[in-house]
Amino acid sequence: MKPLLLITKQGVYGSLQDKGRYGYRAFGIPLSGPMDKVSFQAAQLILQNHHDQTSFEMFVGGFEFEALADGIYVLTGGQGVCLVNNAPIEMWKTFHLTKGDRLMVKSMNQGSIVYLTPLGGFYSKCELGSSSCLPLGHLGTVITKGSILYGQAASPLKFNRGLYAPYRPTFDSAITIRIFKGPHFHLFTEESQQQFLQNPFQFSGGNRMGYYLKGPVLQLQEMKEILSEATQFGSIQVPQNGNPIILMADAQTVGGYPIIATVHEDDLHKVAQMRMFNTIHFALEDM
Repeated sequence: MKPLLLITKQGVYGSLQDKGRYGYRAFGIPLSGPMDKVSFQAAQLILQNHHDQTSFEMFVGGFEFEALADGIYVLTGGQGVCLVNNAPIEMWKTFHLTKGDRLMVKSMNQGSIVYLTPLGGFYSKCELGSSSCLPLGHLGTVITKGSILYGQAASPLKFNRGLYAPYRPTFDSAITIRIFKGPHFHLFTEESQQQFLQNPFQFSGGNRMGYYLKGPVLQLQEMKEILSEATQFGSIQVPQNGNPIILMADAQTVGGYPIIATVHEDDLHKVAQMRMFNTIHFALEDM
């Protein structure tokens, strides 16, 4: 491994993520991995990396880096203002940094998450089969201002590579997401079931553990204790305040709130890229 980048300014939140920590949910350890798998996987394909290489995931931007060595990178995910030595660069295409160059990932104007990936991926210590960072579990490398991101050896690219613009994902301010009924859907009042499926909800904030929504207050037919049961990335829980929570990549593995629905796996990347005050509609799929 070799030092690639020095973090000179820390943004909202950033973490190193590979494809995730599989095989440990039975022990209460979340999957982790990328919030937006589509953008993460696209970066590996563009660079011809192994599919499980490590990227640096950033929320909302605000990060600045100094190159400590020459390298090839790509930025994927939500659309933001990205600069090298104050000159704009295009996302979804490879770009070069030489030692001393300054990379800035500034404000986001579409989506909320950006992935910075070097040729060969970043290096981070593997723990329980993954290099993904999970701060609450004390797993992976915690990144702060002054941290150094290390790289791994890789065969050089012969040409610049990228994803043709029409095939790049877009992240709208109003989205429709496919869902399946959860194990407790039938416990909600008929009115709440209809409100959940027919009305928009607004994203009011969150993190890698869960996204909070506001909209019609959802109510159970009768208040009663729910036995804790398994949850997953995409489970939609409804706490006592009646406002849904979509569990995300670092969420707990079991929970006691009723689960009204589960997000279709292929739509999770759209949920992950929501910004404050974006709206979401739910479309019920047949099992």
